[in-house]
Amino acid sequence: MRANQTANDVWDDCVTRFLGINRTDGRCLDIIDRHGKVTAGQLAGESGLTTGAVTVVVDRLEAVGYVARTRDPVDRRKIWISVTPVMAEMTERLFAHFQIIGPAVLERFTPDQLAAIVEFLEAGSAINVGQAALLEQYIDRKGATPQSRLVAARLFARAGQKAMKGHVAALKAGRTFND
Repeated sequence: MRANQTANDVWDDCVTRFLGINRTDGRCLDIIDRHGKVTAGQLAGESGLTTGAVTVVVDRLEAVGYVARTRDPVDRRKIWISVTPVMAEMTERLFAHFQIIGPAVLERFTPDQLAAIVEFLEAGSAINVGQAALLEQYIDRKGATPQSRLVAARLFARAGQKAMKGHVAALKAGRTFND
């Protein structure tokens, strides 16, 4: 699993360098692309950035031609952020190889195996998002020392283990992470 995450990280890093943007901007661009259009508040919520930071990210992405802001025709106060046609085509071309190899990989699995893989990936995603939210509570934004970070890591580990025990109990009871 770690090797797969590292491979994804290598790919994401290469894509953002190809696009000439940083990783945070790349993550936000992916969120916008996946949803089709988002508001700054929605982007902040999903990315974990402040609305002020999102404004700066969107300004940068707009300046390079990857996103556009559009006023909502019904609620003129609302601004939608979406990828530009140029960015949509670049995404299509950069990820086209997955359209070729994906079906060949998937056809090797039975429907039950695919369902198990999807459940595993969804559980992993839920765990990572939940653990990141928990770890966020232990981040010292005032320039912590390695020793104070170790103390925070110990506290996080205790809280994380408690959360995982709850997840294990839910799984043993037949519930999934989406229940």
